Amino acid sequence: MAVFAELIVTFTLICSAGALIWLLLRVRERRRLVAEGYFVEQYSGAAKNPESLMDPDEKALEEMGDLLEQVRPGMGDEY
Repeated sequence: MAVFAELIVTFTLICSAGALIWLLLRVRERRRLVAEGYFVEQYSGAAKNPESLMDPDEKALEEMGDLLEQVRPGMGDEY
């Protein structure tokens, strides 16, 4: 029974060490990208080209029609 417990503890420690190494590598990569100038723009939430949203393309209109058809049965006889 002691061998099984030792095996479980060893496996748990190996997994936690692997997770910590992975986390450190991610943090290092993120810091490197920030130092190189990535992530400089502040997110404002505004569209980059709002005029393009005013003229939908054919695919967008077809998808909107499909969505309306999916919703229509749930709306009852009102419409």
